[in-house]
Amino acid sequence: MGSFTRAAVELGVSQPAVAEHVRNLEATLGIQLFTRAGRGVRPTPAGEAFVERAAAVLATLDEAVSSVGSIAVLETGTLAIGLFATPEAYSIDRLAADFVRRHPGIAMRLVGRDSRTVPDRVRRGELDACLVTLPIDDAGLDVRPIARDPVVYVSANPANTAAPVTIDDAVRRPLVIYEEGAGDRHHLLRQMRQRAQELGLRLTPTMQAETVAMALRLVADGVGDTFVPSAHTRAPGFPTGLSSVGFRPAVHETFAIVMRTGARPTPATRAFVNLIVAHMRSSSLGLERL
Repeated sequence: MGSFTRAAVELGVSQPAVAEHVRNLEATLGIQLFTRAGRGVRPTPAGEAFVERAAAVLATLDEAVSSVGSIAVLETGTLAIGLFATPEAYSIDRLAADFVRRHPGIAMRLVGRDSRTVPDRVRRGELDACLVTLPIDDAGLDVRPIARDPVVYVSANPANTAAPVTIDDAVRRPLVIYEEGAGDRHHLLRQMRQRAQELGLRLTPTMQAETVAMALRLVADGVGDTFVPSAHTRAPGFPTGLSSVGFRPAVHETFAIVMRTGARPTPATRAFVNLIVAHMRSSSLGLERL
């Protein structure tokens, strides 16, 4: 047996307020929940059933509040990020590994190998955000340029990199380039072809490779020269014996964070995106900050 007075003390409200809430609840339910017994009250069978179910509901509510709080402090959650073709050259893989080590309750997916396709998945809500090279179709998307990487000319012949290279120089030498469909390198190749066309020249490769790594190995073997974003020349696995130099005028790849217009990023998404931005703008990568 209990009393409204004792309940009021535990809740920190007045006894009439408790009694009023009980009367309103009984009126809403259309059934009596308590009966008077001496100086106290006793739950009716309906009241006992209601208390049992109410306790379960409140426990579920507490669990829901707790789960939201856990996500807010990056304890739990799922994070899906789209990427461009060669994130390893920019240590994005190590950045992600460090993030999940610090937040072991966050499940992360790194997906996509092509800046032409992952924005569509952000637009459809399949990905929380993506890091891409521009240009992209920005319909329904918020695009935030963050940094750009100078493109450099790479050769096994030091004489070919003794001075900045023009497009005219490049197209007159044997070249190893990436295939048209090789992920983000499509953007770079299109940019180089356009510059050549503006000078009335044609960029015709001696050999085409499917990946940047394969193209660099072919250059090291003396097949021809190539061009890559400068980060690749500092990445692990860059072949020894190769040298690089910038273009005149300069050529760049521009990186951007992309999210769906109007989307409210989760704390995990916001934290990892901020980490990517700081990383891509850090002096250790040598990129130009935007």
